[in-house]
Amino acid sequence: MLRLAPSHPPLWRSPSSIQLGPESVARVDDVAPWQERLLDALVDGIPDAMLLPLAASFGAAPGEADAFLRRIGGALGRVPATAPRVRVEVPESFGRDETEILLAGLRGGGLDVTGCTAWPVEDGGPRLPVVAVAFRLLDPLRAARLVSRDAPHIPVELAGDRVTVGPLVIPGVTACLACLHAHRRDGDPTWPLVAAQLLARGPAPTEPALLLEAALLAARLVGGGVPGASVTLSGESVRRSWHAHRPHAACLCQSPAGSGTADARDARPCAPTTASAFARPA
Repeated sequence: MLRLAPSHPPLWRSPSSIQLGPESVARVDDVAPWQERLLDALVDGIPDAMLLPLAASFGAAPGEADAFLRRIGGALGRVPATAPRVRVEVPESFGRDETEILLAGLRGGGLDVTGCTAWPVEDGGPRLPVVAVAFRLLDPLRAARLVSRDAPHIPVELAGDRVTVGPLVIPGVTACLACLHAHRRDGDPTWPLVAAQLLARGPAPTEPALLLEAALLAARLVGGGVPGASVTLSGESVRRSWHAHRPHAACLCQSPAGSGTADARDARPCAPTTASAFARPA
């Protein structure tokens, strides 16, 4: 369904001239009656199949409606589709207040949250996209389980004053989280040791505003179907750091038989068992 974007309403410049939006992304002089009626209908939205017949019924000659739509294209948008359904998985120690903020952000971003459960969860139920929340680093075993079930998923990794959202993983299509670990290991052979310590550390409180912003971004990435990109937010800056991710040649996630499990084992070496998770490597 096509409509005028809410930010670009029709505004009269004179009795015969209209601009669309305060920035005048499109301007129509000598407005014909059928154009005025079509613009009025576009405020609420018109199904694609009805657009040209409706314009003709208003008096547009053949070809005029197509030309008019191209002319005002910068002011047009799509009526949002049905909200995508997702499941949410959070750590067992995730607080009630944090959960409420997270769910409010996801729903405010346009997602239909059908359930929120603490990891570990039983396999089964509908195969919906999963928003997987973790402290510092998503456990590769969690990620591998989601890939093996062909469940699209997006990690939200909370590190106190920093949050990383994404990438949206579509099994068999995009890079998986094992690919990300493999690329990091290529650049730094000690990454598995570092990752193990991150997995072992306890949670750090995340600012409510940062958590809400992260949830909204996760919803945008899922709702917009934007795969292969992650974004890091900081509580100390309004700037966002975006990163693009590609599959790793050694990962089997692009193969149906592999199901992304090969690198998951390598990405999670034995974690330190001390309370501080700050043990010096042997």
